[in-house]
Amino acid sequence: MSTKLMSCVLAATATFCGMGQATAGMDATLWGIYSNNIKFSPKKVENAYLELEYMGQTGPIDWYGYFDAPKYFGGNDNINGVWDKDKNTSFMFMEHQPKLSLNRLTGKDLSVGPFKDWFVAADWILDAGNNVLTRQNTLYYGLGTSIDTHTKLGMNVNIYTRQQWENYGAANAYTSNDGGRLQVQFFYPIYSFSNGGNINYFTFSNYDFGSKLGTKTGGNTRTNEALVSTHIFSYNLKNFRAYTAARYFHNGSQFKDGAMNNWGSDFAQNSTGWGYYIGLGYKF
Repeated sequence: MSTKLMSCVLAATATFCGMGQATAGMDATLWGIYSNNIKFSPKKVENAYLELEYMGQTGPIDWYGYFDAPKYFGGNDNINGVWDKDKNTSFMFMEHQPKLSLNRLTGKDLSVGPFKDWFVAADWILDAGNNVLTRQNTLYYGLGTSIDTHTKLGMNVNIYTRQQWENYGAANAYTSNDGGRLQVQFFYPIYSFSNGGNINYFTFSNYDFGSKLGTKTGGNTRTNEALVSTHIFSYNLKNFRAYTAARYFHNGSQFKDGAMNNWGSDFAQNSTGWGYYIGLGYKF
């Protein structure tokens, strides 16, 4: 393991352990995940990677996030990972989504009709690459609410504005208020087994809008909008988790589907369509 990778892993572990000491009910899962046909790049990505996922609650704060070691077990040439020492390398990808409940913070019922809880919400995405072409630093922040559907179906909606710092060398790097994101989440418990296991369905869709990226590049290869919709079926036991997911991309990462690009040679961007994930995890 490289010194840089070891440092990233130790930093991630220290961050998680520090949160765990201060957080009641914190759960963590170590995953092995295989994904294919993923369209966050204009070329289809295959990636077999290691992930540490955490979730929990501290008073009024809900925690969720993960640390990924890209291409830890392998992948295709359209992605660079932790073992790619002689070229552009991504040592760690991470995302953190804390939410501050205003109901729990104030101790008051702030519900309005079906809108039961209100949140100050954030989504911070960081790709710790070794140069400007492999680094991303994006912060979404705004407000969210949980919605009572009067069924077993749980629903959350978040609306964010975006602060863009590094973005793989794209034209919208270091742009304040670079558009926004509408995020809609659904959760439905499908079945519970006598052994304590359960099967759940979870879906979330992110619609990015109002970005300046497409405009700054003349609309030739990038867009101002993008949509990603993820659909997950999971099986959960006390210490074992498994899931399969399908993810639909429309102009993934704001790459214009079908547009011609050149990364050393000409190719047509492939950024719209379905990608797939399979994950096996140990919960501790």
